Amino acid sequence: KVELIDFIEQRLKSDPVARKILAMEEAATQQLDTQALEQILIGHMMAVCGEANQVFRPVSMSDYGIDGEVEFRDNDGRPSGKKIYVQLKSGNSYLRTRRRDGREVFDVKNDRHLEYWMGQPVDVYLVVRQTYERTGVEAIRWMNVTRYLKDRKDKKSRQIIFEGEALNMQAVWKLRDSFFQF
Repeated sequence: KVELIDFIEQRLKSDPVARKILAMEEAATQQLDTQALEQILIGHMMAVCGEANQVFRPVSMSDYGIDGEVEFRDNDGRPSGKKIYVQLKSGNSYLRTRRRDGREVFDVKNDRHLEYWMGQPVDVYLVVRQTYERTGVEAIRWMNVTRYLKDRKDKKSRQIIFEGEALNMQAVWKLRDSFFQF
């Protein structure tokens, strides 16, 4: 008779070790809720805008309406009053791949959301945070949804073709520079 139980298997059988492994497994597979995901995205917005020396102001924590604003500093480093609003969406359910052409689509559930974004006094940027399941890589991208809605040909569609670029310090600076003449 050959003994097949080695040291590791014996340790795994002991209650304290098994409990620790179970706790670690639960922590590793824990799913974050919507509020936690949005807080992560707010933190990312603060960090990226801070790195770009611009001002991000989150709106009070609620799940309705605009989630924050980015105010750009002028060429002397002072807040300028020139700004954009951001609508934050965190999670893999917000974008889908359209079968006929492979494009990423953000589906707007209600016409009033489109009207709300179009009615804002400044451009609204849609910011989407998602994690690619195959690689585990996280991506945070943004696009000017106001410009998209104004320029689109099919004014009745509630589908937004999401052509977001990476939200990073360079993207914030590029947008900031578009507000100021040198």
